[in-house]
Amino acid sequence: MRTLNIALLLSSLFASAWAVASPADKYPERPVRIVVPFVAGGGGDFIARAWADKLSEVIKQPVIIENRGGGNTVVGTEQVAKAAPDGYTLLLVSPTISTNPTLLPNLPYKTPESFAPVAQVITYAMGVAVHAGSPIQNIPELVAYAKKNPGKLTTATSGEGSATDLAAELFMEKTGIKITKVPYKGAGQGVLDVASGHVDMLFTGMSQLKPQLDGKRIRLVATSGLQRLNSAPDVPTIAEQGYPGFEAVVWWAVLAPAGTPSEIIEKINASLKTSLAHPDVGRRLAVIDGVVKVSSPKEFDGFLRSEIETWRRLLKPSVSNK
Repeated sequence: MRTLNIALLLSSLFASAWAVASPADKYPERPVRIVVPFVAGGGGDFIARAWADKLSEVIKQPVIIENRGGGNTVVGTEQVAKAAPDGYTLLLVSPTISTNPTLLPNLPYKTPESFAPVAQVITYAMGVAVHAGSPIQNIPELVAYAKKNPGKLTTATSGEGSATDLAAELFMEKTGIKITKVPYKGAGQGVLDVASGHVDMLFTGMSQLKPQLDGKRIRLVATSGLQRLNSAPDVPTIAEQGYPGFEAVVWWAVLAPAGTPSEIIEKINASLKTSLAHPDVGRRLAVIDGVVKVSSPKEFDGFLRSEIETWRRLLKPSVSNK
């Protein structure tokens, strides 16, 4: 009996030691890689690098930003979906992650099933700009023009499923007007074409609009959030101009491969909260009127699923007509 008790005791001790030495307890032991499914120098690259150094300080490991643009973010996203679920490969995502399931039905992964939600981290509203010589001064005038000239009003977008494209879709649904979308590979050329008068308007981030605003080649007629922007306090929101509740913001979030242990997910989430709260990060994000918003994994999971369904409802008719 005594021999049996000793054996049970040793077995219990070994089990306890194994439980204590779980992967989550040691995480992270090596560099963490954040895959940005956009080309270097773009908005996603800026967002990731705004807080990567602070995250590195918090977790005491290097944080490597890896740009994997291509395929409307599919290239980089697939890479993370197939990565080891150990917390060392993360993915920075934008609203495109919620529109691709509708726009690209043959994706090499499933959203959200192929991923573990970590947190939504940053949001920012956009400016609505027109050519400086345009007679349109505000949203009521813009809507009136579009109704009087169906399909004639044009808006630049950063491609199908981009935040600028989705903002235009929401705006058309809310106002009941038709706008012809002119897609570009990025916001930069779209802003230039609005400034030169080749395109009537666009939604995009304030940092991209600023050079043309400073040069008085474009004019802001509204902003797309529920609150006015610090960088444009005199410009009313769309919601203030007759469309209560209208909100079209760019959001950024972090995903991990499905199967990543929940304990590791929670550690990453806590580290993001600490690093994004640093004043240096706030100063960097002020350029885009960025707002830090670190949600819980559960909150982001619900938000992402809701976004996928919202865009499936709005985008499926146009996809079906192609």
